Amino acid sequence: MISTNKSRPEYVPLAPDPHGTRHWFVTNGASNEDCVRVSLALAGLLPMDVWEVNDPAKHGAGVTFHGARERTFANEAALFDALDEALRDPATATVGLRIYALGSEPFIWSVGRIAQRYALAPEAIRLQHSGTLQRRVYCIHCHAFNERVTQNIVACGGCGLQLFVRDHFSRRLAAFMGVKADAEVPGELPAIEQPYL
Repeated sequence: MISTNKSRPEYVPLAPDPHGTRHWFVTNGASNEDCVRVSLALAGLLPMDVWEVNDPAKHGAGVTFHGARERTFANEAALFDALDEALRDPATATVGLRIYALGSEPFIWSVGRIAQRYALAPEAIRLQHSGTLQRRVYCIHCHAFNERVTQNIVACGGCGLQLFVRDHFSRRLAAFMGVKADAEVPGELPAIEQPYL
């Protein structure tokens, strides 16, 4: 069950920003339905760059923008590196740039963190969660990030502790918090569930 914790981001469907002078749609792992809806909602925004991880399983499904410059990447890391490089260039990252990110929470918040690193205003960055509920979990004990977590209990890849995945999201870290699951009674773990598929 997902709580109503106020740290959890609330998402609204991506919508065009009429004040933008350049638009980048950045996506990975979003549902086909959301890709179609967003491509219709953002149609007509020019100039438009589409940044997408190449997923052969979804080829031809969803993301189509007439007149857009398409940029495809082999994986998220390559996309993040290219986005970082593009935003570092003052000729590219100009006033009026708008970024629309669609995908898993770890993906969209990573895009947001990169954009904020280069001082894009929060209102210039729009995020919408789509696709998997898998979480990025930050271990508060060793500071390691654990990716693609689907269970409420996960063994930390950094320190090996069994972590309880709290429903507390850090926008700064783009991750949910993981705390030692058996801190009160060593060896006694809560029932393992798989709520984040």
